[in-house]
Amino acid sequence: MKRTIIILLIINLTTKLFAQLPNTDIWLLDIKAEKDTIILSNPVNITNRVGYDNQPSFSADGNSILYTSIRDEKQSDIYTYNIKTKTTTQFTNTPTTSEYSPNFTPDGKNISVVMVEPDSAQRLWKFPLKGGAPQLVMDKVDSIGYYCWLDNTHAALFLITTPFKFIITDLTTQESTAPIRDTIGRSFHLVKTKDEKKFFYSYYRGIYSLNLTGKKETRCETIKRFEGEDFCFIEPHKIIMGDGPKLYLNNFKLSNDDGKLDWTELSDLSKYGIKKITRIAISPDGKKMAIVAE
Repeated sequence: MKRTIIILLIINLTTKLFAQLPNTDIWLLDIKAEKDTIILSNPVNITNRVGYDNQPSFSADGNSILYTSIRDEKQSDIYTYNIKTKTTTQFTNTPTTSEYSPNFTPDGKNISVVMVEPDSAQRLWKFPLKGGAPQLVMDKVDSIGYYCWLDNTHAALFLITTPFKFIITDLTTQESTAPIRDTIGRSFHLVKTKDEKKFFYSYYRGIYSLNLTGKKETRCETIKRFEGEDFCFIEPHKIIMGDGPKLYLNNFKLSNDDGKLDWTELSDLSKYGIKKITRIAISPDGKKMAIVAE
């Protein structure tokens, strides 16, 4: 029972509660950088149906979006949306398992997912883009709630264990660091600069950065003013967050993590019927934004 409750708290996805999941759509917007701000335009609802569509992730070339969708109220599958042709294709069709949190693997050859297996194990799997049987990435690491690829052989994992654990795992050895944090937000981001890579996440209403070289953690900003905790980067120094139907921007300097940040309202999407923005994803070229909204 405890395990079931934990799963619901983290990803809200079980067969019993499919009917109670929020009706969410994925919207696609154009992004144009202009000095210290950005301009958002041309919002399009790319799912536009009654039901659960969530967890968008862009391809490396920015031409397609992966997302999780529940169509039969029994289990979830992964779908792809082609931005150029405006067409949707079902990618996974697994009657006995559910797939969540789709991402392209760093080598660009597979799509990785958290798979809820028939025995309720939640492990990391990958599906070849060219077709073929899925492969288990790590057989020894279970209870994965969500994850972020750091490179070809390392991933940051949030485990829905008791207590919760945030760890970094070597996929080749399946060895992990000591837990870095316990309950963190679901928004994970790896940001690369000329000098280093930093990993960003939210924890108790704050945004934290982790220097992956020295494992040095820094608190960057309080986000108490916002209803949600999901955030995303446009370029290494621009953070976007959603609050209700609105999007906000902050020009964030990686060289000076400490201190309070000032947020500027970018856009109010309530005129499109959007009430609550719950997730944000940015294409690698910074030209497109996908948001999940109720």
